[in-house]
Amino acid sequence: MKNGCLPLVEKPIHTGRPVRVIVIGAGFGGIGAGVYLPQHIKDLDLQIYERGTDIGGVWHYNRYMGAACDIPAHTYQYTFANNSKWSEFYAGSKEIHGYLKSVADHYKLWPFIKVQHKVLEAHWLENEGKWVVKIRGPTGQEFEDKCDFLVTATGFLSEPGWPKIPGRENFKGILHHTGHWDAEKEEAEGMDWSDKRVGVIGSGSSAIQVVPVMQKKCKELVNFARTKTWITPTFGDGTLKKLGVDTEKNSNHRFTDEEKKHFSNEDNYREFRLMIERDLAGVHYVTHRDNPLQNAVRKASEVGMRHRLASRPDIEEALVPDIPIACRRVTPGPGYLESLMQDNVKLVTDGVASFTEHGVKTTSGEEFEFDAIICATGFDTANVPSFPIYGKDGINLQDIYAEANEVKTYLAITAPKMPNFFTILGPQTGVSSGVGLISMEQQLAYIAKAVSKCQRDGYKSMVVKQEPVDSFMKYTDAYFERTVFTVDCNSWFKDPKGKTPRGGNRIRVLWPGSSGHLVLALKEPRWEDYDYTILPEYKDTMGWLGNGNIPADLDPVFYYEELRAGYKVGLWKYM
Repeated sequence: MKNGCLPLVEKPIHTGRPVRVIVIGAGFGGIGAGVYLPQHIKDLDLQIYERGTDIGGVWHYNRYMGAACDIPAHTYQYTFANNSKWSEFYAGSKEIHGYLKSVADHYKLWPFIKVQHKVLEAHWLENEGKWVVKIRGPTGQEFEDKCDFLVTATGFLSEPGWPKIPGRENFKGILHHTGHWDAEKEEAEGMDWSDKRVGVIGSGSSAIQVVPVMQKKCKELVNFARTKTWITPTFGDGTLKKLGVDTEKNSNHRFTDEEKKHFSNEDNYREFRLMIERDLAGVHYVTHRDNPLQNAVRKASEVGMRHRLASRPDIEEALVPDIPIACRRVTPGPGYLESLMQDNVKLVTDGVASFTEHGVKTTSGEEFEFDAIICATGFDTANVPSFPIYGKDGINLQDIYAEANEVKTYLAITAPKMPNFFTILGPQTGVSSGVGLISMEQQLAYIAKAVSKCQRDGYKSMVVKQEPVDSFMKYTDAYFERTVFTVDCNSWFKDPKGKTPRGGNRIRVLWPGSSGHLVLALKEPRWEDYDYTILPEYKDTMGWLGNGNIPADLDPVFYYEELRAGYKVGLWKYM
């Protein structure tokens, strides 16, 4: 340094250090990261770790009978990877898994992905500004990997939630959980259900999908449905009607070859997809208390259920709820109500008190004997990471959530005390209206902007401040107080550990607004909500200006089209 002048950072402006990013999980979020991040982050070294034997996340594990998505297939996919050949309006698990693998193939993601690699823990190294991640490989060997940024894409529906019913280990028959049951493999091996007595525990979406299929295969079936639930018209019902489909007779339209050919045209496909998405987004106010749309949809659903169950008033009485619609997850359930009315099916609304050697005993003392029991009891939605993540000052994210007695996030994208840490489809990202995967893609865009900012501006790390986290939680509680999610009904949306200031259960699974609201919330990051540490070579405030040069790969007149694009260019002519 001469004459008191600071040395320049010998790099062109807007160039920075190479960065390594580790993504945990290879479901929709992890695969999306594999496509998006390399396209939007310069000098990126990417690694994706997946604990399963294959990619696909929930669609790799969920292979139970009838497993499917209750969101229309043409909108349950990436915006950058359109599939015009879906076989049905609501695609099955196998088809969705195949779609995800085809995306990985097309974008050549396999070199970035390591399956059968389970993350055991992660530590933030303050001096280095890096995460060190401990992993167990397929042969049981343990090793460490380092990265500059850590992204969790494990989802909030990844850990099967076994029912808290004692004696499960005593049952001697076949025992399955829908979250880890490969029904296709059983069928391929010749599993015969025709002589089996089967019990299905649960009344949520997986139970509602399993029962109609199993009813046709087994000798006898008992569905233990302790909680009443709304069975609604199919999501996207309006779109099907516009196609001329009689949704009362055909609740899951199978596309013809002619329709698939029609959708292979990009404009036709786009029109159809956006029609569905507008249909889904248009029901946002159904989740608001006493809103006219809430009341209308509730009335229509009740009329529909009672009409379909008219010949079985006993089932009608047992199933039709007296709670606002959508306060717990609503399910279309094609064929479910009809299956309950079959001769080989019995609906039991008593709770299951315990497993026995040969079946179960209910809270009323009645005993049932089964050859097989299927626990369709969903997932652990506590949102606490399944492995320790040690951030600033060695604080474990698991402990932060335990001590606070709640999961706290900042805009569902990062967490307090966790530098260079982001989540995809984690806590607070479920959507009650609109399209969930659009939220995921916007999260990826946010992460790419954050990483690029640190590269561009010479920051070693960024971590969200505590005040914006606390403020977001206050906003979240205030928003949900006006919705049906906080009324008195049994729902996995609710945080059982705490209450809002007005006494309702906190909601830590759903985003406080529509999916479109989430997209706009993350579109322009509020960088002022973060604290930063700077790299030593960028110690001067203006170090990010580099050495006065622009990147060598940049067209010297790059600015022309960029600036011009910022104006509404009309038919101007010099006179």
